[in-house]
Amino acid sequence: MTLFSVSIATVIVWVGVLLLPLTLTVARAFGNFSRARARAWGAPITEAAPRPRGRGLRWWLAPLSDARAWLDLLFETVFALPIRLLTFSVSVAWFAGGLGGITHFFWGAFVPDGGGNTVDWVVAWVTNSPVTDLGFAAEATFQFVLGIILLLTFPFVLHAMALLEIVAIRAALSHDVESAGAAQNPVDRRNSPAAALPVPGSPSRPTVTETAPSAKPEASPNPTTLSQIAGGEGWIWLISVFVGVALSAISWPVTTVLYDVPTVFAMLIALALSTALVLAVRWPVPAIGLGLVAQVASILLTADVSGAVRPFTVTSLLALVFLHLIIGLRHSWVHLVALWTGSALIGVLALVLPHAGGLAGAFANVITTAAVAAGAGAIGVIGNLLIRGRRQLESERELSAAELAKRQELEERNRIAQELNDVVAHSMSVISVQATTAKYRLPGLDERSLGEFDSMASSARQALTEMRGLLAILRGGRDADLAPQPTVEDIPALVDVTRGSGAVVDLDFPAEPLSLSPTTSLTAFRVVQESLSNALRHAAGAPVAVTVTALGTRLEISVLNGEPDGSVAGGHSHLGGGFGIRGMRERVEALGGSLQVGPTERRGFEVRASLPTD
Repeated sequence: MTLFSVSIATVIVWVGVLLLPLTLTVARAFGNFSRARARAWGAPITEAAPRPRGRGLRWWLAPLSDARAWLDLLFETVFALPIRLLTFSVSVAWFAGGLGGITHFFWGAFVPDGGGNTVDWVVAWVTNSPVTDLGFAAEATFQFVLGIILLLTFPFVLHAMALLEIVAIRAALSHDVESAGAAQNPVDRRNSPAAALPVPGSPSRPTVTETAPSAKPEASPNPTTLSQIAGGEGWIWLISVFVGVALSAISWPVTTVLYDVPTVFAMLIALALSTALVLAVRWPVPAIGLGLVAQVASILLTADVSGAVRPFTVTSLLALVFLHLIIGLRHSWVHLVALWTGSALIGVLALVLPHAGGLAGAFANVITTAAVAAGAGAIGVIGNLLIRGRRQLESERELSAAELAKRQELEERNRIAQELNDVVAHSMSVISVQATTAKYRLPGLDERSLGEFDSMASSARQALTEMRGLLAILRGGRDADLAPQPTVEDIPALVDVTRGSGAVVDLDFPAEPLSLSPTTSLTAFRVVQESLSNALRHAAGAPVAVTVTALGTRLEISVLNGEPDGSVAGGHSHLGGGFGIRGMRERVEALGGSLQVGPTERRGFEVRASLPTD
């Protein structure tokens, strides 16, 4: 018979073990449902990615190793289920009370008289007079008004109960115990072939170069379950509230029945002990003060009781232990020492003051309370140190991953700089050399042609200078040459250079010097420069009008070109991909300005920018 009982118990245990993965799977589904609800309310909770579970028995047992599933099971059973039961009970009672109130006219007459209606008791309590029968009409009217109030406030009650659940979900489930797969580095760079810029006139240069694959940054390890659960402030809040509510529900009747403390005082002591646990999560000093005051009040009110556990009652001892644990886990050891010292002094004073119990039992109670509280505090301090160590280790890993990503980004920029130097800078150097040596290689050129070649050589040298500065910035910026940037005052010279290419450009520029910030002045020059370049490229032969005007605190810039001349080659060029306009817009909007571009009624094109002068 004994062997049969053991066999039955073993079968029950194994059935429970086999059903545990199913329980965790259901808890995980309810946890995902809770996260979805919280996201619908706007809570910043990421969606939990499913973990790979394998096949066969491994698929069935995979939830046992899923830390998030255990976390969901704890939350759904300990916190979410009571909150939802409370929500259901309050909602049903509230709606039923409202519905019953407005229909009291129909069913109230069939209720047997039980010694007075609700309105009779309310009137008697308000007027401090004996209960008198006010009749069915008064009761029905009172119930109807009360029902209307309940039904009108029913949506607000539902909203408040739902908000309570969302707060609990956000506190418990907003911290990811695991990432989807491996926690990837924020910068996940993949190698792509470096496309060299096509340069007209140099077809022999390759347009694509092969690059060796670079090392991909390793994924940073996932944070541990301990650091996520114990280090998450939301879970500490939930646990402290749960323990506080449970302790209050137990302490109040126990203190009243076993220690013969008045109900009101027992209630206040229970609420003070529970409130101290909740305050200890964020505010240690008020929590310590309130907890010690509640302990003193409990000792004074139970001093006349003999034959019971004292001076620290059972519930006071539990509250003190949990308070030491939370203080040690969340705050500095100085607060923990202050709390333990205060509780020990209270215990010593309780031994000195007159009391009904024996000294030996009280002394053992004080020693036991101090030892258990010290142990709980030590556990909290050790947990705090472990959590901080894990966090520092995770922070160091994140910093290492960020440094690796930054180094890879710098390597990528160096590669791009090398490509630009090999292709663009080479081609511009060839143009500069050819334009400079044209008068020696091509004798008999007239003065106008020589001027054109000199202008080409000057533009090529300027482009090379700016290209070198860009390459220096791409390589890190520390070795970039320091040179003055162009300003709005260089716009007339820019227009003169553009006229040298044969374009007809009219300039309306203020005679007075413009007082602009360096950034605004540079942006104004770049806008005009890019607009003139676009006009020459897309509307060759068309007249261009450049207008720069200072209106109060704004600088207005307009570059307007007419209809392209169809007789000029390249008058309708479509070179470029719109990056120039995009760059102008980014520059202008970064300063708080505005940029308007588009065709005109006369088949021209206009760029209009408005920049702040300060």
